[in-house]
Amino acid sequence: MTLCQDGVTVNVLTRCQNIFVSQERAKRMKYAKLGKSDLTVSRICMGCMGFGNAASGQHSWTVDEAQTREIIRRGLDLGINFYDTAIVYQNGTSEQYVGKALRDFAKRDDYVIATKFTPRTQDEIDAGVSGQKHIENYLNQSLKNLGMDYVDLYICHMWDYHTPMEEIMEGLHNAVKAGKARYIGISNCFAW
Repeated sequence: MTLCQDGVTVNVLTRCQNIFVSQERAKRMKYAKLGKSDLTVSRICMGCMGFGNAASGQHSWTVDEAQTREIIRRGLDLGINFYDTAIVYQNGTSEQYVGKALRDFAKRDDYVIATKFTPRTQDEIDAGVSGQKHIENYLNQSLKNLGMDYVDLYICHMWDYHTPMEEIMEGLHNAVKAGKARYIGISNCFAW
């Protein structure tokens, strides 16, 4: 028996078997609290640097939106609920693809989304854009890219040698106070 779905002929029995297998695998996914937060995340986090428009950004090997959607849907089927992207991944197209797929395939409370921002550019420094304003601007753009009102985890992607840490922390604190980020973090830095 076949069914035409989205222009593709699918064997209904096989599709039903695959859904059942996916549900069984999802039951086996392990979850944990992220640190001391109230976020429950799958033990596997899907890194999304490989998603985005290959013609727009630093990597030519990224996958397009259709492939991104397939991968995210499969991840959700397998119980992955934790997705990590960044505004700089393919000039924001990773966030756009990931956000749309998650919105289409899952309820907002069923996944955890993390995104990251990078240090101020030299042009921003020369123009007098503060670290706090930079964080606010980047977070607003990320939320627009993702099509979301807030992110679960907002991460300083790398050490900013041109901005005092107090200014960065105040900018992150402001994001939490505004309800645009539930938790904050930092990556690609020394742990001491």
